[in-house]
Amino acid sequence: MNKVLTEWVASMVNRLVTSGVKDVVISPGSRSTPLAVAAYLHPQIRHHIIVDERSAGFFALGLTRASETVRPVALICTSGTAATNYYSAVTEAFISQLPLVVLTTDRPHELRNVGAPQAINQVRLYGEQVKTSVDLPVPEEATLSFMQQTITRFTNLSMQAPMGPVHLNVPFREPLLPDIESLKQILKADPVLPERQRIRPTQADKDIFSERTSHKQLAFVVGPYTPTSWQKSIVEYASERQIPIFADPLSGMRRFDGVLTNYDTWLASEHRTDWLPEVFVRFGAAPVSKRFNQWMAMADQLVIDEPGSYRDPSSRATICYGDALDFLPLIASANEPRYLERLRFFEEIAESAKSSLQGEVELTKRLLDTSIELLFVSNSMPIRDVDISLSAGTNIHVLANRGANGIDGVLSTALGSSYDTSHGALLIGDLAFYHDSNALQLLKHHPGKFSVVIANNNGGGIFSFLPQAAVDTQLFEDLFGTPLDLNIRGFADTYGLTYRLIERPDEIQEAIEDGIHLIEFPSNREENVMIHRGWTQSVCSRLITENES
Repeated sequence: MNKVLTEWVASMVNRLVTSGVKDVVISPGSRSTPLAVAAYLHPQIRHHIIVDERSAGFFALGLTRASETVRPVALICTSGTAATNYYSAVTEAFISQLPLVVLTTDRPHELRNVGAPQAINQVRLYGEQVKTSVDLPVPEEATLSFMQQTITRFTNLSMQAPMGPVHLNVPFREPLLPDIESLKQILKADPVLPERQRIRPTQADKDIFSERTSHKQLAFVVGPYTPTSWQKSIVEYASERQIPIFADPLSGMRRFDGVLTNYDTWLASEHRTDWLPEVFVRFGAAPVSKRFNQWMAMADQLVIDEPGSYRDPSSRATICYGDALDFLPLIASANEPRYLERLRFFEEIAESAKSSLQGEVELTKRLLDTSIELLFVSNSMPIRDVDISLSAGTNIHVLANRGANGIDGVLSTALGSSYDTSHGALLIGDLAFYHDSNALQLLKHHPGKFSVVIANNNGGGIFSFLPQAAVDTQLFEDLFGTPLDLNIRGFADTYGLTYRLIERPDEIQEAIEDGIHLIEFPSNREENVMIHRGWTQSVCSRLITENES
């Protein structure tokens, strides 16, 4: 048997484990045999076999966030077009700053660009969507130490700020089968997850922050991907200094009482410019709400972020790099209390009106009131409905792919994210559901209780809120509405899943508690637009009336 190959792949997988990799997602194929076998047999690796590489990539993306601490996850595929199917997930990982270690196996160098089968150019395949990439040498004794150091260096790099995917192209010559018995003896390693070092800000950034926040009316904005370690301190400093906290639904901050959550609704008022603070201090990525981002762009902005990141769609903010825990004590003055009181008054008006919600947004609110621990949310309408519905003090973990904001791979990512959660759910539209329906094969083997809630409005509901809705009806339906007339029950029958049709939002509680796999809620796009706009208008009208009285 191939002794060098066996030692090489065993050492490679051992190095992955010692660098903190616990989960490896494998899409089987011939050229990946040595690496796949080693990962499959390693006693300290949880292996996940997913034949669809596109689904596998997004499942691995979800696994990076399956525990409280973000961790690196490895992907293994065979050579050829298999590796191209990872591209969307790699792109999402890069923008969302999630540590994927992508291992694409390849033909040896002498079989490239000569017409050999299942051989494409895989060198730097993912371009600028990865932090770095390398084309490893074929297994030889002389290259063993280089490979070991590269695996350790790349996995650690995936976890360094800003986190992100790395790509290792791994060529193998035939014969491809390692010595199984020898492999079992060599495969052992003690995992040591690299600790993320606290990044201290420079004195220059501290001076800028102090000067820009001194004696100013401030507001905190906590966006997606804000480190959990920052959150309690943000709440404490805001409370001491009467600073309002605008909490994005993906920030993890809405579990705290007193944060502002209904701003997307009351900012529809024509008086919103009257309520601007002097300075916004933002943590994490930009919020989901377009209305809020437009409002925030009207004032001075400071963004606290990690070195290497630049998350400022307005291109107007001042970026201060470092740990929020080092910046917060620099805020010397407190807000005038009446500003926070005013905003909380707006919050109370919007919150009290939630009992009148209907349709898809009512379904979302009732879903958030169930016993699930984690809710993964698709893009387009579902994430916007969660932004409206998720109130302060709700102890539920909400996740979404808000890097590239696509609707591909949503079900796969949700199943990966909830892999270590006993009870989770996905809220998704019919188009995004169709895009990733292959992942239903994974659903029936999911270790926890998991439901997919499909708001089926037969097309792209978000476009009914956009200027495209004004075009000719047939043109709109063909290019934007794109009705698919899906038979959701048929998907359940095909994959051996349980199914339930609910016609009223209040039926979601029972369906979730029963652990139904696919829960379909029929909706209407035009009615959904009227519900959203009517509710927003009623809140803003009441806000003006009560504010004047």
